[in-house]
Amino acid sequence: MSPEPQWPHQAGDCAHARADYVQAMKGSPTPKSLVRELHVASDYGQIYIYDPETQQDEWADVYDEESSAIFRAMDDASESGRFVGYAKGMVDVLTPSQYNWKAPMRVEVCDAPPPLDADEWDHVVEVPLPVPSGTLCFAASGGGEPIETQIPAGTYRARLSGRGYVAGVGEIEGHESYRLQLWLAEETDPALIKYWSGYDVMRPDE
Repeated sequence: MSPEPQWPHQAGDCAHARADYVQAMKGSPTPKSLVRELHVASDYGQIYIYDPETQQDEWADVYDEESSAIFRAMDDASESGRFVGYAKGMVDVLTPSQYNWKAPMRVEVCDAPPPLDADEWDHVVEVPLPVPSGTLCFAASGGGEPIETQIPAGTYRARLSGRGYVAGVGEIEGHESYRLQLWLAEETDPALIKYWSGYDVMRPDE
């Protein structure tokens, strides 16, 4: 059974907040944006998104499951049911496939929250993302050279949308594509905007 979307409001306000949020996003004018068209790699079913400056002290504890940002972000992704986790500046995307060496990733840096178009995507999640150095990295789990791009430095709200998701088991190559929309905002709790039901088949115990 699919988990309910999680919204940063009290339980009694959830229905109204969700309706107001969706209506506001759909009615917002399209903001100006800086666009980067990238291809990123996923492996072991994960993509890491981060600014290296936020992780300088984290890599030393990469094998410490209690304090490592990677492990904490992975746990947040699974335990929250969002399948996109966040901890200490690290975003961990749990992908539907085992690997995808050239997943399209469109990065849009916007002046304001962009209109919501969740109907065009399989899975949509929002998380905080600090980028103090202006360098944004995308790395596959298990090592390899990260893909870097430059954006204006700042603390962002990040909306990750994915599509082309296919449920499967074992070592399968995926053909997902992603869009990462960013706008300057204070750090607030992650939110699940749209849930892909294929995760119920792939990870029935989550």
